[in-house]
Amino acid sequence: MLLVAAVLAAVAAFIYVKLPWVQPRWRSSVLMQATGRLDYGNFLALEKELRPLAEQVLQLGIMREVDRSLHTDLGAETILEHARAEPVLDSDQIRIDVEDSDAQRAAQLSLAIADVYTQQHNAQEQGKLREERVILSTLDRGNQAVLMWPQTRIVVPAAALLGALVAGLVVLGLVYLDDTIRTPSDVQRYLELPLLGVVPLPRQSTARSATATESETRRATEIEVPTTAARKSL
Repeated sequence: MLLVAAVLAAVAAFIYVKLPWVQPRWRSSVLMQATGRLDYGNFLALEKELRPLAEQVLQLGIMREVDRSLHTDLGAETILEHARAEPVLDSDQIRIDVEDSDAQRAAQLSLAIADVYTQQHNAQEQGKLREERVILSTLDRGNQAVLMWPQTRIVVPAAALLGALVAGLVVLGLVYLDDTIRTPSDVQRYLELPLLGVVPLPRQSTARSATATESETRRATEIEVPTTAARKSL
C-alpha cells in the first residue's frame, strides 16, 4: 500500500509540473560592489549604508527607465513586483534578483536594473567629498537565469515521500481503530474474560489427506470382498 501510494503521488506530481498552465519561474541575480575609502570609520559607514542603498534600487523611476530601454512592455509595476534587492554585508555588495517566466528576459532585466541604478547613484555621488563617496559598480559575472519552479527532480521525490507518509498514517489509523478479535490475547484484551479453549480452523492439507485415506480404504475393501467369496467357494 505504501509503495502504491508513493508511485501514484509521484506520477501525479510529474503530470502536474508538465501541465501547460504551470508557468516556470526563472531567477537571475546580479551583484553590485560598493567601494569607498577603506579606513575604519568609512568602512563602518559603508556597511550601514548598504541596506538603504538596496532599498533605493526598488523604485518605479528606475523600473520605468529599464522598461523603456528594453522595450519589454511589462510595465514598471510588474517589473518592480518581480525584483528584489538585498545587501550582502560580508562583501559590501548588493544583490539584485529578478524572477520571470522567461529565462532570457530575467537575465536582461536584472542586468539593466543594476546598470541604471549604478549610473544614477554614481552621478549623485560626484557632488560629495571624495572621502564621503560610495561608488557602485556592476560585477562582471554570469547572470544566467536559474529555474526556481517547477523543479521536477525535487517535486517528484518529495511527492512520493509525502504520498508514502500519508499512506502510512492511514494504515496506522486503520490498525489503531481495528477492534477485530484475531488472537487469544485479543479476547482477554477486549472482552476481559478468561479463555477456556480455542477451536482450530480446518487446514486444507488435513482435509486432502483425510479424503485420500478414505479413498484408499474404500479400494482395499472392494478388493478384499471378492477374494473372501472366492475362498468360500473353494
